[in-house]
Amino acid sequence: MSYEVPHPSPSPIDISKILTPWRTPTQREVANKDSMAPAIWLRTCYTADSYARHEALLKGCNDMDMAVGGENRLLNDHTRYNYGDDWQRVFEVLPELRQPNDRSWAAYEKQQHNAIAALRAYAEGGVARADQRLVKNLTGVAQGTPDLGFRGADLELEVAKALRSNVHKACVVAWVVLEDEEALKSGQVNLLFVDSLGRVVRSRRIGAGAASQMGGFWADGCWDEIGEWYEGDLGPEYQLGGACGGLLLESMRDL
Repeated sequence: MSYEVPHPSPSPIDISKILTPWRTPTQREVANKDSMAPAIWLRTCYTADSYARHEALLKGCNDMDMAVGGENRLLNDHTRYNYGDDWQRVFEVLPELRQPNDRSWAAYEKQQHNAIAALRAYAEGGVARADQRLVKNLTGVAQGTPDLGFRGADLELEVAKALRSNVHKACVVAWVVLEDEEALKSGQVNLLFVDSLGRVVRSRRIGAGAASQMGGFWADGCWDEIGEWYEGDLGPEYQLGGACGGLLLESMRDL
C-alpha cells in the first residue's frame, strides 16, 4: 500500500521571508501552469522618453487577454524588469514559462522525435517518403483544386519548409511579446517563440495590434500557420551551426 505525502503549505513567515522577496504575488500568478496562455508581455526599456510610447503600444494592442492571457501577464516594472537586451533574465524569476503548458514532458519529447524523424525521412527519400497528408494539402488534391497546388521543385521546397516548421513547432513551449528599446522606437514589438531552455526558436517584429491575436491562434492550435511564425527569423541556436542546428539537416541548408 502506498501513501501520498501531502505537500506542506507555506506559513506566513515562510511567505514573508522566502517567497515574497523572490517573487511577488503577481509573478506567482503568472507562474501558474493553469493559465490559459503560456505567454508574457515583457517591457525591458524604461528610459525617460519611453513612457508615452509604452502607452501608445498598449493602446494599439487593445486586448491583453488575447495577447498573452491577461493584464497580470504584462510585466511592466522598472525595478524588476529593466533588463535592456538581456531579456532572458526573466526566466530566472519565472522558470515555469519554460515548461510545456499543454502537454507532458514525455509528449513534448515525443512530438520532437516524430517531427525530426519525418524531416529525416523526407531528406532521405524525397516527396515519396514525406507525410502524404501534407503532400496532398500542398498539391491541392486534398482540397479538390490540384490545378492550384505546388508541383516539381516548388513542391519539394514547400514540403521541406513545412517539415522544418513542424520540427520547430515541436520545440516551442511559450511566447514572449518583448517591448524592448527597438519596439518603443519603431512601434513594433518582438514576438518571440521560445523553447524549454528559454532559447528563441523563431521571432518576428509585429505591430501591437497583431500581438492581440496570438491567444486565439494558440487556443485554436493554428499559430504555426500564421505569417508571424512561418516567415519568422530563426533564433541563433536554431540556425545551422547553432546548438540546435542538428535539427536542420544539411540537406535543408538552403531553405
